[in-house]
Amino acid sequence: MDLQTLAQKPLWKHFFNICNVPHPSGHEDKVREYIVNFAKNLNIECIVDEVGNVILNKKASTGYESRPHVILQAHMDMVAVKGDESTHDFFKDKIEPIFCENNEWIKANDTTLGADNGIGVATALAIVENDKLQHGPLTCIFTVEEESTMKGASHLEAKYLQADYLINIDSEETYGLYVGCQGSYDSILRFKKEYISTENCKNINFAIFNLTGGHSGANIHLGRCNANQTMASILNEVSFDYDFFIKDINGGNFRNSIPNKCNVTLAVPCEQYEDVKKALNTVFEKYKGIYASTDKNMECAIKDVESDSKALSDIDTQALITLILSLPNGALRMSEVDASVTHTSINIGTIKTLEDNIEICLMARSFSIDSLMDITNRVEGISYQCENVTCTQQNLHECWLSPSKNKAIDMFMESFKEVTNEDMFVTVMPAGLECAMFATKNKDLQLLSVGPMILDAHSQHERVKIKDCDYILEALEKALAKI
Repeated sequence: MDLQTLAQKPLWKHFFNICNVPHPSGHEDKVREYIVNFAKNLNIECIVDEVGNVILNKKASTGYESRPHVILQAHMDMVAVKGDESTHDFFKDKIEPIFCENNEWIKANDTTLGADNGIGVATALAIVENDKLQHGPLTCIFTVEEESTMKGASHLEAKYLQADYLINIDSEETYGLYVGCQGSYDSILRFKKEYISTENCKNINFAIFNLTGGHSGANIHLGRCNANQTMASILNEVSFDYDFFIKDINGGNFRNSIPNKCNVTLAVPCEQYEDVKKALNTVFEKYKGIYASTDKNMECAIKDVESDSKALSDIDTQALITLILSLPNGALRMSEVDASVTHTSINIGTIKTLEDNIEICLMARSFSIDSLMDITNRVEGISYQCENVTCTQQNLHECWLSPSKNKAIDMFMESFKEVTNEDMFVTVMPAGLECAMFATKNKDLQLLSVGPMILDAHSQHERVKIKDCDYILEALEKALAKI
């Protein structure tokens, strides 16, 4: 099978069309235009709200008017991550889907694929255009900025959620039916920059890259290398024997991705210049060994750079390194419900050198609001140890937990068994879902989340299993006819 043959199926037709238009988070205009035109061609009611969410309303099939009202929901945006050698421009270029792993999976050419959540959008559109499908009143809601601010879900008016059931198509485990998700809370630390003159120094840039990265919720417990904290570890060890001054440091792309690269520019005294370069390489090899099983492709590079003779002082350099080292990172506690699921975690997602400060962004996740507050309070407490650091919290997203049994769940699990001859399991999501916000807007709405197997979301290794996408679509169609 080639891509052209696969695209003859409605789901894959829509997904490849979505891949053809840029849609990083916050820039969903082209996907929204595609959905609006889709609805217009089918003469289906289409509403675009004030923040850019799209709501489609399809009338019930004849004889199904009194059946429960179901909402299908997905988000239009994607995380934009690419490999270090990629020249892809997410604001202009198409995503290039390719087969992988015996042609059983689809991935992209060294970028995120956007199956999270383009496959969800495509699944819903395939269902809407299926005129043979029998169903009750059906609404599709496609939101904006799920991957960045949750703007679409948080601003969606409650009137669009007046239904009996909402099925979110944004989970990434084919055999898992999710009835809960983690909440999240961001901590933003700002380390004030006060540069001094660094005479008699040479400047070098040291980078670690090509790490595995991944989703900061679903992958956080796998022990993958966090480029930001590992960079601090390397610098800390080198500082035991040599002097250097940090000029700038930048790592990671998104707060909700495990950072897969970090680079730092250092001013190094001329007499220690060669020794520091050797030491950086030597210590890097140590950490490459530590993460050999999770980040086997990690690399480093050192190059001379031209720059001005200003950098952080020795004291501030060490303070910044110590701050990054001190921050909590990774899985902190596992779920009592499912020991394979992380209950509480935190990710040092990004470090950016800005004009006046060095910004460090951490994203905490938990199934408990109290645990979220506890971990963010710990981050704030650590920041208080540095006089030139401020800490703010933002983007608090609620946790979500729905009943683990209702008619929609029963019908979907029954339909899935008919399609696959396999059982699903009911569980909770070690990440955030928009369901949490929808649940607060309509207390009577019962929600669940399903989706096909997606591996390494939020990284350039993201891939989706082809047959599992077809399984979820067929099970949804069967379930809608039964609900």
